[in-house]
Amino acid sequence: MLHMSIVLKDLIRLSNSHVKPASEVLSRAFQIDPILQYAFPDKFERERGAPCFFRVNLSYSIRYGETYATSPNLEGIAIWLSSDNYQMTFWKTLRSVPLPTRFGLIRGGVSHRLKYFLEHVDSMHKRLAPFKHWFLQIIGVAPQFQGKGYASKLLRPMLARIDNEGLACYVETMNRNNVPLYEHFGFRVVERSTIPGTNFNVWAMLRK
Repeated sequence: MLHMSIVLKDLIRLSNSHVKPASEVLSRAFQIDPILQYAFPDKFERERGAPCFFRVNLSYSIRYGETYATSPNLEGIAIWLSSDNYQMTFWKTLRSVPLPTRFGLIRGGVSHRLKYFLEHVDSMHKRLAPFKHWFLQIIGVAPQFQGKGYASKLLRPMLARIDNEGLACYVETMNRNNVPLYEHFGFRVVERSTIPGTNFNVWAMLRK
């Protein structure tokens, strides 16, 4: 029977000491991704605010989820949350995210766009996956390592474990180019939605 140790054998589980370098990796990985372009339309604003955005997610997931990297070199990083914890409530965020990180996100220029985006995708998530499951919140590979199998190295062990648990897995993406990648790993599009008032689309995908 599969166990978490199998996952940890092939990947490293991140701790709070990894938050800063991991946030830099994810910031570089997503600089031209629609989610950051939507949240931070200005390039300078994006470069300044993106690391804080990812530090929030990393700090939260290290406490309430499971966060893995391909090696100590952090070529690629994946954030997983259970269906009990995927909603980043005010109190859970307060308990898990350091105050300087929260202030840094505000200083980084994050606008109401991010709030509207999160409200929209959380509503989709709740409606499309109202059962026990895992949520692949973020997966990113540093630009110099993309296309070299690091995403597969991050996904396969955890998906095998989720299969063993008999659970579904949910993911959403604003990047149409990611859809075939997720389909390769057994995900299927269950809904495509446009964020109200924008031209940005979100693909919700489920792996049963």
